[in-house]
Amino acid sequence: MGQIALKADRVLTPTKELTDVAIIVEKDIIKKIIPSNEIPQNMDVLYHPNTIAAPGFIDIHIHGYHGCDSTSGKESCFAQMSKSLLKHGVTSYLPTTVTQSQEVLLKICNVLKSVIKRGVNGAEILGLHLEGPYIGKGKEVGAQNVDFARNPDIKELMELIENSGNNIRRITLAPELPGALELIKYVKEKGIIVAAGHTNATYKEAILGFNAGVTICNHLFNGMRPFHHREPGIVGAYFVRDDLYAEMIADMIHLHPEVINAIIKMKGTEKIILITDAIAGTCLPDGEYELGGLRTIIKDGISRIETTGRLAGSTLRMDVAIKNIVTNLGVDLKDAIRMATSNPAEAMKLSNYGRLAPGCVADIVVLDSNLDVLITMCRGKVLYSTK
Repeated sequence: MGQIALKADRVLTPTKELTDVAIIVEKDIIKKIIPSNEIPQNMDVLYHPNTIAAPGFIDIHIHGYHGCDSTSGKESCFAQMSKSLLKHGVTSYLPTTVTQSQEVLLKICNVLKSVIKRGVNGAEILGLHLEGPYIGKGKEVGAQNVDFARNPDIKELMELIENSGNNIRRITLAPELPGALELIKYVKEKGIIVAAGHTNATYKEAILGFNAGVTICNHLFNGMRPFHHREPGIVGAYFVRDDLYAEMIADMIHLHPEVINAIIKMKGTEKIILITDAIAGTCLPDGEYELGGLRTIIKDGISRIETTGRLAGSTLRMDVAIKNIVTNLGVDLKDAIRMATSNPAEAMKLSNYGRLAPGCVADIVVLDSNLDVLITMCRGKVLYSTK
């Protein structure tokens, strides 16, 4: 396969906006970006008028999609998720588990190892995100199954890492639990990203966790001790640190729009990551579904645990998350795209993902003027197109 030119009227790298340029793709890599009038005459050109090209979206926290659940441990689910996500511009993701027994988590690790080794014809699986089982058991447990919540255990985690073929890329835990700081340091040495979530950590406990190696706040405000002016907790600890990333579920349900606005004004857009936290019922009609063995009800697009009424993930899509903060909050499109591309790539230490630049993986999404996805290219191949 030779070179192709993907032409767009606007290109968001995402740190810069370029106009009337073409992205030259060779095999699975971006070769260069050139002015449109410099495209060689014999080169294949992919172009639709009035379009915006951006890096493919990266979702580092997603439980399921279109009837598929990451915790089911079914190979077919991962393949189907990868295919379904293309429609919404996602080119890579971290399938995310929920708190479960060691037996179930081992099964998921083994299955995912096989799927990654074989590859998928869709959005790339970057590795596994373990959300739990090392989380708090109070209100912060959220939609996780409290019966399987437990204290950190390095030996147990070592078994999961081995069975995954070293494909666990991230773990979310409560840093205040006994043994948490030791486990954080252990996984950091292995290059695994650690997030703090489903936690009742005080300000002091959160700071200790950050100092030990936590770099991400898992869906900020949700599943964590509320901010209080005399005990600011983990939210307050995040506000005073400049080295941390924070996830936001921008469905306008998990966070009030003005809370999102306040976070952006306070922290800027450089360290904010848009996630979906989507579950299996996403893109499907309202009804009864399951999240890690817990019965959930989706009504009016909002997912809740049947027995407690607590929010249970979301039915958000990444393209909709971007639209939400652009149209509802007036966030600049370039900044919104950054929160779904280069920010998660940087947080996960993926140096050649999430940017449109020479040498980067050719994961590209093409949007129309309404920010609807027209084309999704993964590693130089168009795997989804409305045209």
